Amino acid sequence: MLLACGTRPTPFDAGLDTDAGSDAGDEADAGTAVADAGTVVDAGALVDAGTLVDLDRDGLDDALEARLAVEYLPSLSLHPNDECPLGGMIYRARPHPMNPALVFIVYSWLFERDCGIGSHVGDNEAFGVTINPARPPPLGLTAVKAISHQNTLCQKVTACGACAGLDPCEAGDGGRPRLYSSRNKHAGYVQKKSCVLLAICTDDCAAGERFGVPLVNVGEPGAHLVEDLTDAGFITADAGWTRAEVFHFNPWGPDDFGGAGAPAGDLVDPAFDTPACL
Repeated sequence: MLLACGTRPTPFDAGLDTDAGSDAGDEADAGTAVADAGTVVDAGALVDAGTLVDLDRDGLDDALEARLAVEYLPSLSLHPNDECPLGGMIYRARPHPMNPALVFIVYSWLFERDCGIGSHVGDNEAFGVTINPARPPPLGLTAVKAISHQNTLCQKVTACGACAGLDPCEAGDGGRPRLYSSRNKHAGYVQKKSCVLLAICTDDCAAGERFGVPLVNVGEPGAHLVEDLTDAGFITADAGWTRAEVFHFNPWGPDDFGGAGAPAGDLVDPAFDTPACL
């Protein structure tokens, strides 16, 4: 079931306690108590081996992945005057390839339309995050990286976080790092100063917290959790989607999302890798 704007983002998995404002000591429904902020805990050890459900075979409990994806999601600043805001996110969560005590998530924000210059049906914009699950949110969100207009003349790579060499993140809702999405084009930035109006690259960013964005865990390249976003209850007429081109879309398939890129490429693209730091 999708949530309306004004509520926190929620995964499709039912029965999860995903209140991002919960106390660090609260226990999750999956048995995933958050450790003390000063400790380092392997993410794979946060769920008892006897109750672990790992359908995407990445070593992490699927319910834990859903919880982390919600609780450590950056603060989403979709421009308040965006003319085509309908969308939601798919994501891939796994142990961080440089440190399995951490979790690496790539989100791909899918929109029904890009309604800026060169408008088209479909839009996909990705960003990556490093999560230290031993620290409560937002402290455990230690690195965020976004690429706007990837592989074009307008491409900009922005990153922030607590890792050495990174600028501090801007604070949004609840102190979470802010992720800007430019007006109508939806290009992602972690610093507003990098989102500027130029003659060719016309991006405009503004703070405007976006809640109620659906999140769908699509699994791993070799073990898909979702292969049809309409059947999964994400891209549906009931949710307001109207363009036939993006219905029954396979996020792991080779096809572009309407006139945008292929989300499957986002999920495996090392360009979105974030550093491993605590």
